[in-house]
Amino acid sequence: MAGTTLVLDLDGVVNLSDPHGPTPWHRDLEADWGFTHEQLAAGFFRVGFQDVLRGRRDLFAALGEYFETIGLGDRVAEFVSYWFDHDRKIDDELLGLVRAWSARTGGRVYLATNQEHHRVEYLRQTGVLGEGISEVIYSAALGVCKPDRVFFTNAQQRMGVNTARSIAFFDDAAANVDGARICGWRSYLYRDRKQIAEFLAADR
Repeated sequence: MAGTTLVLDLDGVVNLSDPHGPTPWHRDLEADWGFTHEQLAAGFFRVGFQDVLRGRRDLFAALGEYFETIGLGDRVAEFVSYWFDHDRKIDDELLGLVRAWSARTGGRVYLATNQEHHRVEYLRQTGVLGEGISEVIYSAALGVCKPDRVFFTNAQQRMGVNTARSIAFFDDAAANVDGARICGWRSYLYRDRKQIAEFLAADR
């Protein structure tokens, strides 16, 4: 389809660090920090992190509350650096494909992701989200998370796209794919890089 706007999820599509895969970012967490990922999830990810993702609380403040309870209140910044560094496995080959497609067709590429402010800034500063990506559209900036339809309608407005069907969206979470589809986007459950390569090759 001419005039396609390509929108990709970050974690699970562009970033290959799968928390449930064979080499999750937290593989050495207990050895390095003395607590497990399940303990971190119970004390932070399933408690205060949703407010962080929606931009209602700062990551360092919310994580700091949990770290105070385990005697690590003075190491929050150190841990965030550890987490962000270990949770970065960017699929450079995929980004190469989409950049080549963008150069060939003039199509724009966006990331649409549930993220908080600090990690997005970290990825920008480390050059991950540089050339070829028009913008990172993320939950903390919008105040709402996928799969809420408001995320997709606000994202479309921010991209300046008038026709929802001109958007091609790839996400590894079925609920997010369904949410985008309800808003009229062409939405695909992401399987692997080959899937996007074939889509881009056919899009002229």
